Amino acid sequence: MTLEEKITFYSREDAAEFQKYLKERDCSARISVEHTFSGTPYFEGTIAAFEELISKLLAKEDDSDLAQIKTDLLSREETLAEFFSTHKVGDVLTDATPAQLLAQLESIDADSNEDIQKTATEKFVNSLMILGTLEDNELLKVVGETPEYMLTGVKDPKELRVMYAYGDLGGIAPEDLDGSGITSHIRTSSTTGYVVTTGAEIVLAQGIDDMSDVLDHLDVDDDEAGRFVDAIFFKQALIAKIHDLVSGGITTEAGLLEAFEAPAFPLGETEDVISFDLSADYLSGVINDLRKLGFLKGRDGKIKSC
Repeated sequence: MTLEEKITFYSREDAAEFQKYLKERDCSARISVEHTFSGTPYFEGTIAAFEELISKLLAKEDDSDLAQIKTDLLSREETLAEFFSTHKVGDVLTDATPAQLLAQLESIDADSNEDIQKTATEKFVNSLMILGTLEDNELLKVVGETPEYMLTGVKDPKELRVMYAYGDLGGIAPEDLDGSGITSHIRTSSTTGYVVTTGAEIVLAQGIDDMSDVLDHLDVDDDEAGRFVDAIFFKQALIAKIHDLVSGGITTEAGLLEAFEAPAFPLGETEDVISFDLSADYLSGVINDLRKLGFLKGRDGKIKSC
């Protein structure tokens, strides 16, 4: 149906929780599983191999993007060297658990001064980089129930393998890779989403003013939650305007479509306005849904309010 709306959750449990929330407000909802599978091509090689390759390319021609990557590589190498100088095989990285990383992220307080924010951000980014590099080089083992990470090996940072997406190294031609020791690595991954599809009656539902707060406590992307709540609000505004126009004497879809060509309409009792750019097919779908919901009636192309 045209007025139904969808929102995707990361877990089945939270999708079911939101489905329950909707059904308690007399809004039907169904859950479906959506799988996606994609791949991203990367260049893979040791830090030393990338440094050598980029240095050769920069000697031929200045490239600010490649120069920045070289700077980042040298910084990564230095950070990893500092890490290995203070850790040995068998160490449990109690300062790099998921809980610790979250605490670091939360410490980046928007109200703190700029220096504190910068230091906290750098620490968080470095922690993620170290963990990611160690995992990619199979130098970590997950232990305990927390969980925590155990260091299983120590290497010269220059010999650690790293990856860069093709797009990051757009200035590199295939022939530049000859004898460099850098190869292609395509990383594929699958994701599973739990899609809650509401009934069209969501636009007429009562008691959903707290929907944003409910979604804040569920495992769903913030942007996805915001899009969903906005979509419901926009459709409610559309339905309210259709009611006003039909009550005012417009009895055909063509008449409604023409009325919606107005630049904007007042939004409730506020000074805000809203405009509607609708296709004939979309408006027809909305009208059909509203007839099924008992919000509108009429036959032979005529529209009346119930």
